[in-house]
Amino acid sequence: MALAPSLDSSSKLDKLVCFELAGQAFGLPIRSVKETLPLRPLTRVCLVPPLIAGLMNLRGEVVAVLDLAQMVGLPHALPRAGDPNAAVVILRAPDSRGATARAACGLLVDRLTGVRDVGALAPPPPSVESEAASYLRGVAAIGEPAIALAVLDPERVLGSERLKPYRKRGGRGT
Repeated sequence: MALAPSLDSSSKLDKLVCFELAGQAFGLPIRSVKETLPLRPLTRVCLVPPLIAGLMNLRGEVVAVLDLAQMVGLPHALPRAGDPNAAVVILRAPDSRGATARAACGLLVDRLTGVRDVGALAPPPPSVESEAASYLRGVAAIGEPAIALAVLDPERVLGSERLKPYRKRGGRGT
């Protein structure tokens, strides 16, 4: 993926939780991540599309786990529970009242790669499919030699039209 020039090389982003998915590097703002966990067994639900990998119990809270690769159009085989690298990134549900943050959903990822500070973002290149690009805040260059890190916007991911039929009534999460 070719990177466009930085929009503003002097600015810093918040810290990002970084991970790999189908060989690509992704990141999420750390403030939108409730926690990360090793992949646990998921309960598949009948009559839901493969976009929803399954449900998991997170300390008594039922959390939907999304197949992020499926959402962004990457060819991918679902990792299995017991894979030492596979993980679930639990997103924080937006809450304007300041209550204890609950889980909005989990994102299935192949491997966590750490937390990073990343420089300015560039817009996604035109070669990125439009639906996948709609989930991104932008792209940053990381490492030496530089690789592209796609920075996801969790609100856009959770607001996806593809997830609309699965949202709880009353506006509470996925």
